[in-house]
Amino acid sequence: MIDSHLHFWNPEHLTYDWLQYVPAISGRMGPEEFAGVADLEGAIFVQADCEEALEEVDWVNSLSFPILGIVAYAPLELGDTPHIQALKAKQKVVGIRRNAQNEPDGFMTSEGYIAGMIATARAGFSLDMCIRARQLPELRQALARLLEAVPEARIVLDHLGKPDIRTHGADISGDDWANEIKTLSEMPNVFCKLSGLPTEADWDHCPPEQLRPWLDHALNLFGPSRCLFGGDWPVVNLAGGYSRWQAVVASAVSHLPEDQQTEVWSGTARTVYQV
Repeated sequence: MIDSHLHFWNPEHLTYDWLQYVPAISGRMGPEEFAGVADLEGAIFVQADCEEALEEVDWVNSLSFPILGIVAYAPLELGDTPHIQALKAKQKVVGIRRNAQNEPDGFMTSEGYIAGMIATARAGFSLDMCIRARQLPELRQALARLLEAVPEARIVLDHLGKPDIRTHGADISGDDWANEIKTLSEMPNVFCKLSGLPTEADWDHCPPEQLRPWLDHALNLFGPSRCLFGGDWPVVNLAGGYSRWQAVVASAVSHLPEDQQTEVWSGTARTVYQV
């Protein structure tokens, strides 16, 4: 198994302002803390919004862990920033993520952000998109411009676009998420990361059957060759833990032929991140 969405952090070495709001996971979370959680062939490390972005890449590269690729931070809103070229010189960097989930409307369609996305794709990096469901229409507009400029761009939608499971439960028709995801699935080179759903639900009272309709919808639309498993450790510890989420995904793909299950667990990650 390749986990396509793994975080590590060390607040004693780097600065993560947001961790003050989640004290349960605010301590050091590294390979030692992950030991015994899952048996991985390797993982894709995804940036953890620390203030020292380039230093974060160097720190991750120093860890004794099978990191196959790094999705690093870059301030895409600044356009074709030197930060993108700096990442080209860093080992194992395969993609870039500028977390937009808490940004105002219009952030992703600004000229600076579009230019940053285009520069990222032209540099050969994939783009991880972390947004909320209400931002899906804006993401669609941004990706249309990106793919017009760079048709071969590779885009990964983190956490299925963060549907509001806490409000809608198992009812995927409760808002526009289902239709927006369908539209995204019709775009070329857009992949869907099966990750992050537990923390979009009620952390303490979410039965696995509430998560299945959202997973099933994504799998049906994107297909196994464009879906990839992500554990979202250690954030997933806030909502049931890694093993519970892995079991939910395993149940959702259990009806698929073995080769298609392998795509979800490792093959798609190799394709999109080119590892």
